[in-house]
Amino acid sequence: MTDIKPASIPRWSVLILAAVLLFNVWLRGHTFGPTLRDQFGLDLWPVSGAEAEPLDCDEAAYAYIGRRIDQGAVMYRDLSENKPPGGYWLYALALAIGGSHELTVRVMPIPIVLATIMLVWWLGLRLRGPGAASLAALIYAVVSTDPYLYGNGANFEHAINLFAIASVACLVAAMDRGCRRLVFVSGLSLGIACLFKQVVILHGLVLALFVLVQARPLRHRVKDVLALAGGFLFVWGAAALILVFQGASTAAYEDIFQYGRALATDTPAEPNSPPFWMRWVTGNADPSGHLPPPFGKTDYLVWWGAGSWPLWLAGIPSIVALGMARTSTMARRLVAAWTVSAWIQVALPGLFWQHYYLLPLPGLAIVVAVHLADSLSRMLAGGGRAILWAAWVLVLSLALVWTGRIQVRDYLMTPPEMLTVKFKGGGQWVVLRDLGRDLAERSTLWTDPQLFIWGWQSPLFFYSGLDGVSRHFFVDNLLKAYATTDHPLIRPRIDRIMRDLNAHPPALIFVGYPPFPELQAFLREHYLRSHLVGNDQQGYPLWVERKKYREFETFQSPVTPRR
Repeated sequence: MTDIKPASIPRWSVLILAAVLLFNVWLRGHTFGPTLRDQFGLDLWPVSGAEAEPLDCDEAAYAYIGRRIDQGAVMYRDLSENKPPGGYWLYALALAIGGSHELTVRVMPIPIVLATIMLVWWLGLRLRGPGAASLAALIYAVVSTDPYLYGNGANFEHAINLFAIASVACLVAAMDRGCRRLVFVSGLSLGIACLFKQVVILHGLVLALFVLVQARPLRHRVKDVLALAGGFLFVWGAAALILVFQGASTAAYEDIFQYGRALATDTPAEPNSPPFWMRWVTGNADPSGHLPPPFGKTDYLVWWGAGSWPLWLAGIPSIVALGMARTSTMARRLVAAWTVSAWIQVALPGLFWQHYYLLPLPGLAIVVAVHLADSLSRMLAGGGRAILWAAWVLVLSLALVWTGRIQVRDYLMTPPEMLTVKFKGGGQWVVLRDLGRDLAERSTLWTDPQLFIWGWQSPLFFYSGLDGVSRHFFVDNLLKAYATTDHPLIRPRIDRIMRDLNAHPPALIFVGYPPFPELQAFLREHYLRSHLVGNDQQGYPLWVERKKYREFETFQSPVTPRR
């Protein structure tokens, strides 16, 4: 099928787009509905609950970084993380506008997702017409909120998808109009997307190849590739200059390029972990090696595809149809190739967290909508294969309807606080939110309290409002695995942590992982175990400065953590 380029956009399609945008705002609002109910008296969702969904460890870590940046800290120099700075700057901007509140983090992705929906709609319009455009927008509005993919949260993948699909839209428009400025803007968009995660650079190969295979004189194609690269380099050059002026360039290079690469290559697989290729489809396994249903039986985690598997299955033949059919166009092949590139990016870090699978969704929504519209046209054209095309249209339609059914059942009909319990690792985030609030009350015993966490429990930073004592505030699997070794990237971090602890002993230390020997000795000398959280079987992870221990333990807090 060839592209359909309507001379004018039908009004009904624009109205449907507007309705989809409003629907998405309402849909995403379910996650923080209880907050709106309590603050403004709005209760617009079929199921509410006691509280909004709490922040998970990634969201809380990024929000903590954003708060510290707003307070004057410099990324990489004062705070260590392995991704490029774009996401941290985005969080800092959001918190500067809305304050360091849970609601700010929950609302932040909404304009980003809405802009992505509009781009998905435009590409659907460009490739197949208003019907496909409207359907693609609706598909993305629904699946981009999938709680199995952490889509209703505020992970970086939402911003990546906005700028990555914008680079595709700009390049398609550039080839239509013969406008090299739009090629440059495409490179800008890709550069911004890569400021969130390095792996997105893979899209650059797809875009460059698309430019090179155009039926144009070679010199024009070369200039277009240079314009594409120029836009990308402009963004990264500007970001590099900012870091240089902030005195963070060396630390940024070590965190982003050295440590980021080691995180993907040196992190040992979890015990009993299945092969790499298997985890690409099944996701991670539990500590005993059992895969999530439907591939195994475990209550430890859920499968990333449980909320959208019919759409993913429909996406396979749709990608083939748009990418390999002889009658396909270059623009269609670009979108299909972009979707495959995003799927590869899911696997490249080797970690297979659920939110990585958000990356292919814009392309997936477009290819399925366009392929369904093509199939419907072939069915309506009649002929000997009309019945076969009708059956195929029915199959694709059922896949979309079933995906919607799952989302209604597992997202809209689940209380917000239970979303994290059912789909995001259990009730740990609920417990950490309550504990963080309690620590905020108890920490008033000190004049300038600080917190150190050896683990992934970053929600304690966010909900307590306490600052960390070290630039290394989050323990990933690489740091945990090599903390007792002389790994060239880990030993300096351990030494820095101990220097920071000795120079500025924090009021509280939370040990989420077994402490390395130096930290264990430091704890025994200066701290006592709190019984505020934990038990005799699992241990007591919270340590309190000795001189305030009794007051801390007997503090009467209005907030009691759930256990």
